[in-house]
Amino acid sequence: MAQKLILPINRCKLTASMRTAAYLSRYGYNHYGADMVSTAGAPNVYAGGNGTVVAAGWDNVVGNVVAVRYNGAQNHATGEEADLILRYFHLASISVRSGQAVDKDTVLGRYGCTGMLAMAPHLHLEADTDVAYPLYSPTVRSSNLIRGTARGAHDRTVRHPMEFLHCKPGAPDRQTYATAENAYIRGADKRIPCV
Repeated sequence: MAQKLILPINRCKLTASMRTAAYLSRYGYNHYGADMVSTAGAPNVYAGGNGTVVAAGWDNVVGNVVAVRYNGAQNHATGEEADLILRYFHLASISVRSGQAVDKDTVLGRYGCTGMLAMAPHLHLEADTDVAYPLYSPTVRSSNLIRGTARGAHDRTVRHPMEFLHCKPGAPDRQTYATAENAYIRGADKRIPCV
């Protein structure tokens, strides 16, 4: 049975979508994930559902990282399900360890401004269907934890990571979702379904 992953931040505001032309023009490189912050100033980052931590540690380029495997994640745009890796970058702190089972109530850490690519406190989230290589990311070329995909052999990042996330407005999560008013947000990311 497919699981509907929920937002990693309860009062979530999306500040940048994946691979927008405006982001490339402004910063000079493609953005391979979704950036988000809390509208309430609460930096806790939660697991999206039932999963297993496949890595947790420091990366010199993207800071503190947690990678979680979620089996049977549902894409709300297509209805398809896939085993998925979510990589959480720029964490100020990490609260889990590799091999740990997690659920939607597990705090993975707190978002922050760690690593060379962080410009302000936020969570950078990548979604990847290549579960055999959970630490391969197109965001970096080489670093000490995350491996670059310059060869393209393992780049199976999901083009629209927000399609795998749902908003859970009911108790106890009471999630809200908003998007920043800027050119870094894809139109399709402005609304996500509630569960």
